[in-house]
Amino acid sequence: MSYLRLAGLSKRYGDFTAVEDFTLDIEQGEFVSLLGPSGCGKTTTLSMIAGFTTPTSGRIEMAGTELSRVPANKRGIGIVFQSYALFPHMTVSENVRFGLDMRRVKGAECTQRVVDALELVRMGGFAKRYPRELSGGQRQRVALARALVIRPPLLLLDEPLSNLDAKLREEMQSELRQIQQRVGTTTIMVTHDQSEALSMSDRVVVMRDGRMVQVADPLKTYESPADAFVSGFVGKTNLLEGRLVADQEGRTMLHLGELRLEIDAASRTEPVSVSLRPEKLRLVPTGQGRLSARVVGRQFAGATWHYRVETGLGELMVNAPNLGTPSHASGERVDVDWPLAAMHLLDTEPRPLGPANAVGAPDHG
Repeated sequence: MSYLRLAGLSKRYGDFTAVEDFTLDIEQGEFVSLLGPSGCGKTTTLSMIAGFTTPTSGRIEMAGTELSRVPANKRGIGIVFQSYALFPHMTVSENVRFGLDMRRVKGAECTQRVVDALELVRMGGFAKRYPRELSGGQRQRVALARALVIRPPLLLLDEPLSNLDAKLREEMQSELRQIQQRVGTTTIMVTHDQSEALSMSDRVVVMRDGRMVQVADPLKTYESPADAFVSGFVGKTNLLEGRLVADQEGRTMLHLGELRLEIDAASRTEPVSVSLRPEKLRLVPTGQGRLSARVVGRQFAGATWHYRVETGLGELMVNAPNLGTPSHASGERVDVDWPLAAMHLLDTEPRPLGPANAVGAPDHG
């Protein structure tokens, strides 16, 4: 049995549905991210798990216990908010100790647990400081220590890194994940940042309009998106329109404009969308690629060059590594090439996941 089970979880406000038929099993120690744009229902889902919002329907079970009727303060869940929500009049150690005081943990045990929690997040030397004396990253660590010191069965993270600058945010992604793995606490994080979800999670739940549209590990989420929405939201992509045609020899041919490619797909005739990630494309000398093209724009990004090229299939994005060699100039004629395996056929219509297609915990077998 899964450690945390969300079964048919829904929340409606009058005629508006914030979350619809959210069904997911999560294993103990797993790190799951809820990823999607603003208004997709991810924060409402987290709020229902925390007990701050009452579900309209559905069940929440943790370790075999039904939580839907358990008050938020009785669930024992650790939460790190976007704003960190530290008490400004309390020192770092007093902030971390607060949850233990509420649980009547006293004496040497309380003191040692505060010390251990601060050491875990590398804030042991800041115990007597106040939140106003800390940087954003340090406040984030204190908020995490406060959530972990109560030894929660479940940790909820609500956009925990959104207030940090880009460099610190990247550093904290790695650090937070390492701490979670060390402690082993089952964790659910809400984020709208795809790179954050991909780099930190065991599984990613992509949401749209209150429903799950894909649940998979980060690599599959990126490489095999369920539809055009996931493909475009989780990273950048080139979306091409084509048709699958079965030829007289029984082969399945993909028609992209004048381009004809044999692919491994069921033999059928239908319009399809094809996702091609920019980093899977290569600019090669004319006559050596699949498509002739002309460079119409370029942008230097340090480790990579971002090109825009005009082709017979429309304008494409191409990301090339910076190898220290001269870049392609605007107006230059080139060819675009890619491996057939880089093309991913997409569902033309979204297929939301729900109780009829319940999503279980990952298979580690």
